[in-house]
Amino acid sequence: MRPTHTLRQFSLAAVALFSTPGAHALSIMEIQGAGHFSAFHNQAVTGVEGIVTALSATGFYIQDALGDADAATSDAIFVFTGASSPKPAVGDGVRVAGTVFEYRPGCSSGGNNLSCSSSNSAWNNLSTTEIKNDDNIARLSWSRVSSGNALPTAVTIGNGFAAPSAISASLGGSIENNPSYHFDPLTHAIDFYESLEGMRVSVSGASAVGATRQYSVGSSAENHELAVMADYRTGAQLANARGGATIGPDNFNGQRVLLSSNLIGTAAMPQARVGDTLANVTGVMDYSFANYKLQLTEAPVLANGGLVREQASPARAGQLSVASFNVENLAGNADAAKFNGLAGQIVTNLKAPDILALQEVQDNDGATNSGSTDASQTWGRLIDAIAGSGGPTYAYAQIDPVNNMDGGQPGANIRVGFLYNPAVVSFESMSRVDAGNPAWNDSRKPLAAVFSVNGEQITIIDNHFNSKGGDDPLFGRIQAPQLDSELQRIAQADVVGEHVAGLLAADPQARVVVLGDLNDFQFSAPLARLEAAGLSNLTDTLAEAERYTYIYEGNAQALDHILVSGALAAGAQYQVVHINSEFTAAEQFSDHDPVLARLTISPVPEADTWAMMLAGLGLIAAGRRRRS
Repeated sequence: MRPTHTLRQFSLAAVALFSTPGAHALSIMEIQGAGHFSAFHNQAVTGVEGIVTALSATGFYIQDALGDADAATSDAIFVFTGASSPKPAVGDGVRVAGTVFEYRPGCSSGGNNLSCSSSNSAWNNLSTTEIKNDDNIARLSWSRVSSGNALPTAVTIGNGFAAPSAISASLGGSIENNPSYHFDPLTHAIDFYESLEGMRVSVSGASAVGATRQYSVGSSAENHELAVMADYRTGAQLANARGGATIGPDNFNGQRVLLSSNLIGTAAMPQARVGDTLANVTGVMDYSFANYKLQLTEAPVLANGGLVREQASPARAGQLSVASFNVENLAGNADAAKFNGLAGQIVTNLKAPDILALQEVQDNDGATNSGSTDASQTWGRLIDAIAGSGGPTYAYAQIDPVNNMDGGQPGANIRVGFLYNPAVVSFESMSRVDAGNPAWNDSRKPLAAVFSVNGEQITIIDNHFNSKGGDDPLFGRIQAPQLDSELQRIAQADVVGEHVAGLLAADPQARVVVLGDLNDFQFSAPLARLEAAGLSNLTDTLAEAERYTYIYEGNAQALDHILVSGALAAGAQYQVVHINSEFTAAEQFSDHDPVLARLTISPVPEADTWAMMLAGLGLIAAGRRRRS
């Protein structure tokens, strides 16, 4: 359980000396309250006492030395001074007066705005409680009453005290300042972290469930973040074999904690992979960019977990190997290291599949908005790099998009396309799938390609569905999160599903593969639409904890899939080859892991052959009846 206390370090007898007309003499805990929004928002307060625990560029954190014995109320608060104002030192005991304010991170740069347009990505952020200056309500002031104090003991997440797995109740709207919302840190992770807002927190047994990621802060600054779970992932419902935490239909791992280097600098943040562990993880709990984050105040110590890249199992004789790989904005003018790195992964880790469906292939000049959509240089450089790495000399098949009509980086003309080994398969034809359908507005148009293997045909549809950008965040103020982007993916799945259904109606034994970066989970509505068209998702053949191709904020999830028709499902082998998503940006050649299927292409019997087979089965059955 979180430590609780009944005494306070400082007397409030001298509060009147610092009072402001109309101000309230309050403790930090009273200001914070048990909820996501202070009851004292836009009110003057005085005599707020605490020990300075951390300094930021725009203010400082203070924490009551002993707390109030209520685990639902935070014992700490942020004091916003602005970048140029003097600040106390860590360890100082201070007394603060000013205006209580709920600040929505990202809505303004000055800490003075709670509201912003719904078109602003910060609109859905929870607010954070602070004390600041407001000339119309109460000016900010602070005084030092002692120095060199021991810092309040950090609350330890771990050893039986951790966030619940469930993130929040489904309220159907904002949970801020909402009397219908039941604030419960024991049940919901979003409330658990709110009850620690601003407080000193440590994480025991911190295990990295994502790799260290780099983010820009402002125009030039950089911040590194790392998702961890306490107690070496003890609380993870779907702890996977490589050290991560996989999501499920009702499990988005509320126990994850994001560590931030904002206060210690990027050089002090370890460059961790999934499965690495960290000691000395201590900081103050903050919130920004729709996530609670532990702003580290000390440099953690990294222990290498020994993660290595996987290699695919080779295809057996008679099997066709088909892979899907999002190559993350591969442009014709990219550095040679990008092409060589991808080539090495395709040859060594993927074992040079017979057919390779790619997504995020850009044109020759990448993000330069030249008006040209030609990607022959992009394809040619990749093919040469693969051959130079000991792989086959692939051929490619694709269709150039209309300039700036398919989403992605402006000018880059992102697309899907195929590499195939002409020594194994023959390319027959290719077309876009209902390219004029509104479902593909500002999105990649899928390609349906027909290949033949030893005279037997297979249709492969390469997709890159609409991204999940624009969906509500897991730790946003709108609960449950609304998935606005899903509507377009459902429409896209319906278009592809109709195409597949038409192929199967014409030939129930048609060999059809639908694959790509579908930007959604195996349990999502868009994937259900594809399965309803007569396809089986090979992702479902994996153990539930191993269903992931991508890691976002520590959540391992499957966005890339291969689905097959009934004629290919029997005996199909499937593997996610983990070579990118669990590694740092410096080690990645894409942010996705490729997926690989090994399929048996058996000749389809002719109609008279089917009749003879059925007659033979009837004779065998009759013989068995006579012997019984």
